[in-house]
Amino acid sequence: MDEVLHEAIAAVIPNCFGTVAPANAPTPYVIWQRFGGNSSEYLDNEDAQVETALVQVRIFSTDIQDPKRLMPQLVSALRSHPELVIRPSGGMRDDYDHDMGLFSGDQDLDVSF
Repeated sequence: MDEVLHEAIAAVIPNCFGTVAPANAPTPYVIWQRFGGNSSEYLDNEDAQVETALVQVRIFSTDIQDPKRLMPQLVSALRSHPELVIRPSGGMRDDYDHDMGLFSGDQDLDVSF
């Protein structure tokens, strides 16, 4: 699932990184990370047929409008992906990171593959 999700995100925002971006990554860029989800095994120790995860996607930019403009495009593209089932969990949150001097927007997603 991780490779498919990464490719799907990078198709919309090419500067895409898992968990952390390198120093001086060109903006706008996106990082994504898993932060939970259902177990990959059933109670009888059988592997689940569907892989699921809770994923947070964060877009960073020097332009205050980029995260607000790009997040709906990204979510729309992910929701129409032929192999992933994406359901946003809550609304997008926006912020400003004073240390990095970057605006950000983040969205939590329920992802199934």
